[in-house]
Order: sequence, then structure tokens, then C-alpha cells
Amino acid sequence: MSKNYANQYSESGIMKKLYRILRLISNKAFRQIITLVIMLRHDNIPIWAKVTIIGTLGYLICPLDLIPDFLPGGLIDDLVAIGVLFIEVSAYSTDEIEKEVDEMMNKF
Repeated sequence: MSKNYANQYSESGIMKKLYRILRLISNKAFRQIITLVIMLRHDNIPIWAKVTIIGTLGYLICPLDLIPDFLPGGLIDDLVAIGVLFIEVSAYSTDEIEKEVDEMMNKF
């Protein structure tokens, strides 16, 4: 999945998507997405995790996915991918990352 969607990812693209879906997803899911975005900026995150994060966020941004986003329940596949990845990489989160996530969450 990550190789197919890595070219779809950009931080501005993910922010546009987040503004569009903010009212449709839970705060927990929103926080997970923000955490993944912030993790990309940090050197302590392994390259395999960054590549997977980029691929998964690219999948979130990409309009062509398993269940199109405009359909009812269309974000389910995206949020499952985000949740599974978040569980996998959350061990790499630091206090500094959490602080940045808090700051970004306050902007929304």
C-alpha cells in the first residue's frame, strides 16, 4: 500500500483533507492522524515507519481507495488503516511529539 500512495502524500494535502473530514471523525482518530504527520518531522522515527506513514496518509488523501470517501461510511477503510498504523508506530512517540500534537490540535 505505501508504495502506491507515497506520491499522493503532502503535508498541505493532508491538512486540506483534515479540514474536510474534521466534523466526520472522532477526536481520537483526528489526533492519531496529527500524530502521524508530526512523526514524519522527527529523526528518531525509523525510515520504515516514515515510509509506511507516508503511504497510509497518501491513501487517506487519495480519492481512489477501497471505499470512496463520498459514500456513507467511506472513511472506514481510511480510519482502519490509520488506527492499525498508529498502534504499530506509537511506541516511537516522545513527549516532544505529544507537545507538538497538542499545539496542532489547538489550531483546529
